[in-house]
Amino acid sequence: MSPSGVPIGAYYFSLSCAMGLYLPFLAMYLTSVGLSEAQSVQIQAVIPLMSLVVPPLLGTFADARGARIWVLRGFTAATLVAFVALGFAGGYAGAVMAALTAFAIARAPLVALVDATAHDHVRKYGGSYGRLRTWGSSGYFITVIIAGMLYDAVSIHLLVPATCVALGALVLSAWWMPAPPLHRELGLLREVRRLLRTRSLWLLLFAVATAQAATTCYDAMLALHLRDLGYGKVFTGVLIGLGVGAETVFVAVSGRVLVRFRPERAIAVACTVAALRWLVISYATSEVVLVIQAPLHAITFGLYWVSATTLLRDYAGPRASAAGQGLLAAAVAVGSMAGSVYGGALFAQGGGSLLFRCAAASAGVGAVLAALHAVALGRRHRATQ
Repeated sequence: MSPSGVPIGAYYFSLSCAMGLYLPFLAMYLTSVGLSEAQSVQIQAVIPLMSLVVPPLLGTFADARGARIWVLRGFTAATLVAFVALGFAGGYAGAVMAALTAFAIARAPLVALVDATAHDHVRKYGGSYGRLRTWGSSGYFITVIIAGMLYDAVSIHLLVPATCVALGALVLSAWWMPAPPLHRELGLLREVRRLLRTRSLWLLLFAVATAQAATTCYDAMLALHLRDLGYGKVFTGVLIGLGVGAETVFVAVSGRVLVRFRPERAIAVACTVAALRWLVISYATSEVVLVIQAPLHAITFGLYWVSATTLLRDYAGPRASAAGQGLLAAAVAVGSMAGSVYGGALFAQGGGSLLFRCAAASAGVGAVLAALHAVALGRRHRATQ
């Protein structure tokens, strides 16, 4: 990695550390302060709701003004302020909603902006997006295991202060990233309109949305499902950590994988494996089966995410990179909202078994759409040759 890529890697690391501290355990934290299980999942729908609107609009603005890093810095600082407010919200649903809404707005554009920055860095200096993204996978791997042990040994109420420490490091890493001079990109809106008129892109975005609905059920409800099966926070952290560890190894070599297997085919494979994985989880009760399925996270998230961001990079081109990644974030948000809202209701009705069977069906639809996208993109490539 070139020296100029280190701040990007540090940002991925800090962002994923924060996510590892709160994402798998936020529903558990909210129930501990007095919210119901359905409320604790459904109230989190505000996070993807903001991701539906903010990243495409803000990404387009950042591209048009050459202000990606400046926007990234400001919104990163706002995430810290909002999460501090969550700590003061207690068990008041209205206060929790207000704090999470502020956090959701601030957090929404971060991944799209840093992904666009990482892909631009690779264009200019070489290397691979996967190697930069590995920093993020490593951070999540470390913190999700530590978090499970920490919350089990002390209290789930440590979630807010621990996450705030990670977000503080994220603010510092954002200011470490060099910011180019502000400038105006002429014709940027034409590029965005061209992107939106690309029919095959919409197949991909619908595939991402349906697959993400299933992934959100895993992210938001796995800890509660394992709790109902009799497993503690340490096992939950270790199980998630095993998956993220496999993801970390895969993402590090993903550049070579995508050279041999085109990303449109790779994402179809990832969605298919995801459908099978969620089906296994819906029936599994033994430690052995749960542990064996965990490394499939390398495919169901690692391959899925690297393929998706690479495809949006190619669709958008260098000038509209943040706008393109913003569209991906919006598709993820649609799926995440569906997973949050319906996931909570499904879990309340039939527990984890029903939830993960429905997740398998959703991922299966994503696999079909991704396969149709691969066919459409293949025809498009042949037509241009």
